[in-house]
Amino acid sequence: MHQPVQTVLSSEFIHAHVDTLPLIPGVLDQLKRLSHESVDFYPRIAKLTQLDPLLAAKIISTAHTVPCGPLKPVYNIEKALQRIGVFNTLDLMSALTEPRATLITSAHHSGWLHSIETAVFSRFLAANIEAFKVNRDLAYIAGLLHDIGRFILLQVSLSAGQSAATLCWRAADESLAIEQYGFSHIDIGYQAAQYWHFPRTLTNMLRFHQHNDLWAFNTISEPFKQLLTMLQFASSLSDLLMDNPEWPAWSTTQLQGAIAAACIHPSWPIIDFPIARLSQQLPALSEQCQRLLMKR
Repeated sequence: MHQPVQTVLSSEFIHAHVDTLPLIPGVLDQLKRLSHESVDFYPRIAKLTQLDPLLAAKIISTAHTVPCGPLKPVYNIEKALQRIGVFNTLDLMSALTEPRATLITSAHHSGWLHSIETAVFSRFLAANIEAFKVNRDLAYIAGLLHDIGRFILLQVSLSAGQSAATLCWRAADESLAIEQYGFSHIDIGYQAAQYWHFPRTLTNMLRFHQHNDLWAFNTISEPFKQLLTMLQFASSLSDLLMDNPEWPAWSTTQLQGAIAAACIHPSWPIIDFPIARLSQQLPALSEQCQRLLMKR
């Protein structure tokens, strides 16, 4: 049994571990080859950011800490880069591409795929649930970042000497992590969001993204409930696909039934989820996610 690493989260502890988070290797390679003189400098970084939770976190963080006075939250990556400016972007890319001795595990790869799938599925839901009015850029970035705490927890585990072979992405019960470290991926993700000065919506998303009972509270805004509901549905859908790799062979009826059973929480109100449309487009959406990760 490993001894507890940390019982109280501090900014110093967060800083030490977020600075060792790895970028997706292919994203790192492409960032190193980018030239700020290229006419598509921002669009190319934006495309890479759609793949990598750490890159997205750093860009969102920097865009909301530039010394320009009060800033309206921005979730579109190209607009965030424009707010940051070329020179600050170059400084950020230089810091991110510095050599760092970080072990890449199978848990990282599982996490990257889950993050991309949750982002893509969240954006699909934002575009296809007529009763919801959630910005599609916000839906995507929330999906990409929702489990950033798990990536940090992986780094904590590796720095504590835990064998890479024992690490996994999902755990039904986080009591072991709490016992060893004194916190869960929710706790450390929320603290990281504050450390990074994320907009309030993203910070609260990281704090509450596993709470399925938000619809019971009248003090919580309707848009935030909608965002969290889409995020939870999308994350559960990604889990469903990972747990059932044979799903492409399922019948339409079987797939739709599995999605409804796995992704809709009984505490939610009646919501017209586009399950039929989703099941029809799911093979293409899944292929898109796999293709994005392969192009890393």
